[in-house]
Amino acid sequence: MKPISSEDEYFARQEVEQKRRWAKEREAQLITERGERSRDVSFMKCPKCGAHLEEIAFGGVRIDKCFGCEGIWLDKGELDMIRKKKAGFLGTLLKVFR
Repeated sequence: MKPISSEDEYFARQEVEQKRRWAKEREAQLITERGERSRDVSFMKCPKCGAHLEEIAFGGVRIDKCFGCEGIWLDKGELDMIRKKKAGFLGTLLKVFR
């Protein structure tokens, strides 16, 4: 059996490191692809009934409305925007959905 030279050991370590880098890159790519697929499947779908959500504008705030179950869904920051509106805003908003 031939003894392992330092050169062989060096190239073996390089190969292992390269395989680790490829594995990390592949894992990152798979995570990204899974996230994109998940977003594509659920994007603009009602979390309650699964129907398509329509974005509607009202009083400068864009909200998502489900015409299947009549649910209203808010994205991040939209509730704060609604709170900043005048007090009668919620009453007016409710009239739109009746």
